[in-house]
Amino acid sequence: MSEREEMQALIELKRALERDMGIRIDMDRFGFQQRLLRLAQASGSPEVAALARRVGSPQIADPVTETGETRRIRGYYRGRPIYDDP
Repeated sequence: MSEREEMQALIELKRALERDMGIRIDMDRFGFQQRLLRLAQASGSPEVAALARRVGSPQIADPVTETGETRRIRGYYRGRPIYDDP
């Protein structure tokens, strides 16, 4: 993926996160891509997860329980996701 395509994919991911989570993300700060990927993992939206995988993070997947329901990430502790209790 070229730099231009990568930046376009990051901007698409940023816009999807802003719509989904209702927040504003600053692109000028250092570590923008890592922040976007972490927010994408916390979002829980299938659209956002698909965009994050397109950007280059295959480890982001929809967390699915044994019953087939997706689990929402509440936060992080030492870099690991903490899920909401079902």
